[in-house]
Amino acid sequence: MKVLLITKTIESKGGAGRYSNEIYKALLGCDISVAVLSESNKLLSLSRFKMIKFLMNVFIARREVANFDIIHALDVWPYGVYGYFAALGSTKRLFINGVGTYSVLSDSGVIKKFLMRHACLYANRIFCISEYTKKRILEKINLNNLSVVFYGAFILQFLDNSKINYYKKKYDIKKYYPIFLTVGDIKNRKGQLDTLRALNLLKDKYKNFLYIMIGTDEDIFYINKIKNFITENNLNNNIKIISNMYNDEELAFFYQICDIFLLNSNNDKEHFEGFGGVFLEAAQFGKPAIGSKNCGIESAIRDGVSGYLTTQADHKNIKDKILLSIKNKEMLSRGATNFYRDFSWKKTVDQYLGFYSA
Repeated sequence: MKVLLITKTIESKGGAGRYSNEIYKALLGCDISVAVLSESNKLLSLSRFKMIKFLMNVFIARREVANFDIIHALDVWPYGVYGYFAALGSTKRLFINGVGTYSVLSDSGVIKKFLMRHACLYANRIFCISEYTKKRILEKINLNNLSVVFYGAFILQFLDNSKINYYKKKYDIKKYYPIFLTVGDIKNRKGQLDTLRALNLLKDKYKNFLYIMIGTDEDIFYINKIKNFITENNLNNNIKIISNMYNDEELAFFYQICDIFLLNSNNDKEHFEGFGGVFLEAAQFGKPAIGSKNCGIESAIRDGVSGYLTTQADHKNIKDKILLSIKNKEMLSRGATNFYRDFSWKKTVDQYLGFYSA
């Protein structure tokens, strides 16, 4: 069996690259012959001259699949569409991951929607990474080839005291309590400002709290809204924004020192959280988590066991769940550790292999 993965990148910077890399490594670990077609090697980025580059990528994909039995695209748009054209008229089998926003039929373009529909209908199986993603796909198209296959959990290494003290000094982490952490692009969909507004409601009770936001800072408008809120509410000593940090050791440090992990994501028009692998990263360190209902996070938190689900953009509800998490921290920490054990990339890929061979 020879498998061609089609994806944006397998470089570990950013969520999509990390997920793709883990799938690639897990397939290799099963003695599968696997190669990757991505924008890091032969595919062209669609950032400019989209139609010309799209057609060139279709041609490239069609040419590259000659020696493969299985085509596995790691999102519907555009990679599943490339896979569709590559498999069309051949005996090659097509599998697609239903991840999030770009796996749901788009209303923004007739041609794009048409191509995504045909790719979804043609696929042997679409692997949805959460029940919510499956639900959103089915709202746009009636399919009977969907299966929920959760992503695995990234493995980060626990740091010894010398490393912890080194990073505490580097980032000027003093005697704060509690310490809250969000990991993800700093933008409205990730809800950092909603989390901050909830924490502001607690500042009289926890004057020495610290909220750390780790993520890309490309959304300048949203970053400025956060900074203005910090200044207006005199929270400068309680907030750290750390942008574009991709070092796994440093990431492990922040998970290790935090008390509560939060990602209060918002559905933003067509955009939504497909799963939330960062919740599993936090759970690895036994950290209680707080995240939003009505999105893929519902599959990444076991409500009342590993953390709590909250209503999107409801600052009082988020505040109440923060207080509950602090109160039940030991119980939730045990639940998070046990929950984390349910997820592995081997389990994910074993399910893929079952469908490949069916």
